Amino acid sequence: MTIRKEQDIFDELEHLSSKEGFIDVLSFLCWKDTFVHGRNGIIDEDAFANNFDRSKLCRTELATLYGLMCKTGVTGNGLTINEIVEYAQRVYELFEELHRSFYNAEDFEETTEKLESFKNLANGSSFMREAIFYSGESVFKHQYRDLVKIRYQKDNPWLKENKGFVIEDAISVLEVIDKLQLEKLNTLVPNIFQKDNQAPFSSAFCFSADELHRHSELSKEVTFNVLSALSASPTSGMNGFSSVDDFNHRNAFPIVKLDDGLYASFLSFSNWESLYESPFFWFNTDSSYKGTASDHRGEFTEDFTADRLRKVFPPQNVYTNIDIYDGKNRAGEIDVLVVHGKYAIVIQAKSKKLTIPARKGNSKQLKSDFKAAVQDAYDQSYLCAELLQRKDVKFKDAEGKVVALGDDYESIFPVCIVSDHYPALASQAQHFLRHTVTETIKHPYVMDVFLIDMMTEMLSSPLYFLDFVTKRSDHGDSIHSNHELTTLSCYIIQNLFFDENPDMVILDDDVSASLELSMLARREDGFDHIPKTPRGILTNYSGTLIGNILDDIKNSCDLGLMKLGFHILSLSEGSGNIINDAISQMVDLHKKDNKHHDATLPILEAKKGLTIHVNNDEDEVSGKRLVAHCEKRKYTCKADEWVGLCFSPVSSKFRFATYHCSKWEPSVKMDKIVESLPKISDAHEVKNGKVDFKAKQAVRKKIGRNSSCPCGSGKKFKRCCI
Repeated sequence: MTIRKEQDIFDELEHLSSKEGFIDVLSFLCWKDTFVHGRNGIIDEDAFANNFDRSKLCRTELATLYGLMCKTGVTGNGLTINEIVEYAQRVYELFEELHRSFYNAEDFEETTEKLESFKNLANGSSFMREAIFYSGESVFKHQYRDLVKIRYQKDNPWLKENKGFVIEDAISVLEVIDKLQLEKLNTLVPNIFQKDNQAPFSSAFCFSADELHRHSELSKEVTFNVLSALSASPTSGMNGFSSVDDFNHRNAFPIVKLDDGLYASFLSFSNWESLYESPFFWFNTDSSYKGTASDHRGEFTEDFTADRLRKVFPPQNVYTNIDIYDGKNRAGEIDVLVVHGKYAIVIQAKSKKLTIPARKGNSKQLKSDFKAAVQDAYDQSYLCAELLQRKDVKFKDAEGKVVALGDDYESIFPVCIVSDHYPALASQAQHFLRHTVTETIKHPYVMDVFLIDMMTEMLSSPLYFLDFVTKRSDHGDSIHSNHELTTLSCYIIQNLFFDENPDMVILDDDVSASLELSMLARREDGFDHIPKTPRGILTNYSGTLIGNILDDIKNSCDLGLMKLGFHILSLSEGSGNIINDAISQMVDLHKKDNKHHDATLPILEAKKGLTIHVNNDEDEVSGKRLVAHCEKRKYTCKADEWVGLCFSPVSSKFRFATYHCSKWEPSVKMDKIVESLPKISDAHEVKNGKVDFKAKQAVRKKIGRNSSCPCGSGKKFKRCCI
């Protein structure tokens, strides 16, 4: 098969979209590929999953088609359903061919056979250009609606004076457009496929200013002002649209004015994206205001991030605008800082956009844009992470007051946040970000404000939030995805757990379907039948003994309790349930014999482990016993970390935990202490998050009353667990 050049395919798409009545073809494709189609009006996870069907056109493809249709002007309608389907089929074929043309298919097959050749291809400009065009959405539509109100709140006086509306008015107009569109489609579509008659799909996407005014509470003038700001004539600004990555005027002005006094809007998502991004360009035309607007933009990114993090962490643990002084010199500045126990998150916020030359795959411009948006932020974040560990620096807030912070951290996470949807941000971070990882400073995390919004919504406690950030950091660049939304979803659904510990994982966009649905249930009306939390790590242990333990410790900043939580969350669901059963059986045994019972589960591959004690002894007695037992088990397993858990068989509640951390070293003294300690059964070992341990008492040889207790307390058996 002859492989055509990209430009030839693009030109054919332009010719096809200029046909009489193509507006109905575009309308049909937008209805088919952007709306969620539920049976009997019910939207569920299966319906959402269908929206990720690879045969559907993505939004950038539909926006390209929209732009090409407008380039020669919108002409007529009146196509039959069969004609529309025939045109649509050709559109699908052309976009599939266009996608293949981004690479030479034969060269692609050859390079993927050799790893080094594939790496060279992946680092090439064509690879990144393709990633940007097909990057998918890292933001949900309702997030644009919710965040745009906050983003431009301070700019409302300028908007009112210069555009004739405030941001809340624009939100109301777009909501009415969405509502009318949905009502019209649900009325039109059921009857449109009955016969091969004219299929006026475009009628559902067209409206008048009067129609919007009648369905809103706004004045006709304000409604018209909003439409004027977001609309243009079809051909306006389209002359320069000659390739897929040229500036598409329809993205900036997603609503078109038709000749008959009607307006047309085809892509709801584009409407909301334009409202979120366009005011930035409006402000730039006013030289007296653009500086103020730029300040507001930066403040939004920092303030929104801090406000969302305060919903997860204690407000007093979230700081903004922290200056770091080395003597009299300011050595660094942290936009947002979270300190929770011995964990810190150092956040630098940026408000840079991806330029048109970069979208075209210009490697020099790509790197330049990335440096301005991310690399500089990371470099500053890393510097501040280093300074956090020094004893000889001072930290001051925006008012100049000294902030008392520690210098001994278990982990510090550098985070870079951008305020806009940045296409293929995850891919660009993997390709371009130069970073350093130390024992304390972890792998950087690059994200946008929409991800931090979702993370803080779904992971609403310090334990789960830090567990996700830790696991994401541990995976580093081994996880490949269009955007980090799928990585977050994968954590919620399956704990970022992958069989056989693969070197590389590729996550498809459909992984995020259940997360998107749960976010809708939380943020939109009409989704009461949808669970607000996807089944997975956040729900696996609800109502169980382990679940109750996690609830008790999830907000703690105590290192031992946090380590216990992380240890539990490192297990697979099946292993967690086995431990639940083990604790339950030990509780039942205590009720029968009123004695101490225990279980130990090492994770030898990670050089760590967990020991569980179930008893109702005094805290001092129980504490010393647990500490001694953990130290012995830690030594025999040659572990660097060990967590101890004491559980009450009377109240069926968590009592306390111990944490033991030190690099393992051989010791003659410890060898003697543990010589009588029974060996742990291989069945108790946790491997790759799984354990086959069954809570059955091991058959042991008879222990003399005056012998050392096998629990490892160091006491005689008769004075301990007899």
